[in-house]
Amino acid sequence: MAVLVIAEQEAGSLKPATLNAVTAAAKLGDVHVLVAGAGIGAAVEAAKAIAGVSKVLSADSADYATASPKH
Repeated sequence: MAVLVIAEQEAGSLKPATLNAVTAAAKLGDVHVLVAGAGIGAAVEAAKAIAGVSKVLSADSADYATASPKH
């Protein structure tokens, strides 16, 4: 079974909560990580380097730069 972890990132850096989620998810099966945002290249590379991650999905769009959690 694959487990999807949605990465929390800011300015291209993964937040520690993402690493904690990957560690927990690895106990359940294959770990896939989704990184979404604008200009996320560095965060995607960081996600690929996390031990236990078998697949990294990315959604890079300038639309995320102006998105607000309220919308």
